[in-house]
Amino acid sequence: MSGYKVPTIDQPWYEVLESDSLEQGDILFACPIIIPPSNLTFPVPTASITTKLQSTDVVVMTQSCDIENEKLEDIILCPHWDLKVAGQMDPALGKKDTWKLILKGQRYQYIMLEQWQSEEISMGIRLVDFGRIFSLPRDFVKQFAAKQGRRLRLLSPYREHLSQSFARFFMRVGLPQDIKLP
Repeated sequence: MSGYKVPTIDQPWYEVLESDSLEQGDILFACPIIIPPSNLTFPVPTASITTKLQSTDVVVMTQSCDIENEKLEDIILCPHWDLKVAGQMDPALGKKDTWKLILKGQRYQYIMLEQWQSEEISMGIRLVDFGRIFSLPRDFVKQFAAKQGRRLRLLSPYREHLSQSFARFFMRVGLPQDIKLP
């Protein structure tokens, strides 16, 4: 269908909630992530080691049904940054040409989330990075979410778009040799 355009409708990206419930697409700010030292020796010493505690804005990637049915002990999280901050971290991510490729789904490692403005929560356009994945214990993430107060949760179909983009990033297969056509 050449030239077909999806009709635009006013469908909100988020709902605002305040609870300890946790679902895929929940937006959490300043989540504490433990980072082991890069110079850790092996075998890992049995004595204590020094780690870094990093506050990271994350989005929940674990399927909601797995969380609700307590099928997993850990929750998968991916970091997200304000689009302007992402451009400071990597100059390529600060260019409109790159943004267009991300929006078209041609930069598989990333997806953009719409901005949100209200009296209680303000967030610019966010860039989710599927190349950096964290996991934390389910109960810890639920408690942290409850302590966030009012927070955002992605609504359908945006939540499914996030999930599909995450899957597309991981399902890519690089073949060792291309097919040689006659």
